[in-house]
Amino acid sequence: MELLTSEDFKNTKIQPEWTAMDYLLEVVRVDQEKMQEQTLMNKKKNGGLKRKRRIQEENNKNKRPITSYPPKPMMPEGLKQHIVENMGGSNCVLVIQKQLFFSDVNPQASRLLIPFSQVESHEFLNESEVERLKNKEAIKACLVEPSMEETEINFKMWDMRKKSMYVVTTSWNSIVKNNQLKAEDVVQLWSFRVNSTLCFALQKL
Repeated sequence: MELLTSEDFKNTKIQPEWTAMDYLLEVVRVDQEKMQEQTLMNKKKNGGLKRKRRIQEENNKNKRPITSYPPKPMMPEGLKQHIVENMGGSNCVLVIQKQLFFSDVNPQASRLLIPFSQVESHEFLNESEVERLKNKEAIKACLVEPSMEETEINFKMWDMRKKSMYVVTTSWNSIVKNNQLKAEDVVQLWSFRVNSTLCFALQKL
């Protein structure tokens, strides 16, 4: 509580007939008025702070969280140089990066599964190739192995009950053996074009 000053009594009109009790009552009245003014000012101040805090909280809720995305995979320079300079390839596109499962390296299965849900982009195929795959046709393509050996494969599309997937078959067992691929290895499958012909490259990370 603040002490009263002469400034607080500037609006007080002192009457000649006032007694000591009158002066005392006037002091009490002025003191109470001052306390009421201070209380109102504190309420306004606290209300302003609460309102400011509430607005800040609402703004924080509306802010979008900052999301950090992993860097986009890049084709290794050695593989890219082989495709461009030795094969005359272009339009390199990452089809999928995946961890191999036992079923992918099982000799009895002899195929690499590429689930649609994990494919980076389906734009590596042209309209004609999409139609052929939908009609259950296999596309013969050249695949560059991690060892840089070139092998012919069949690229197909399987329609399952609840999901679809691309499949690499033909010579897959030899690719697994030649490059010592095993379950839990992480690989990248890239597509590229040589004179508009679809080709692939497999990279072991």
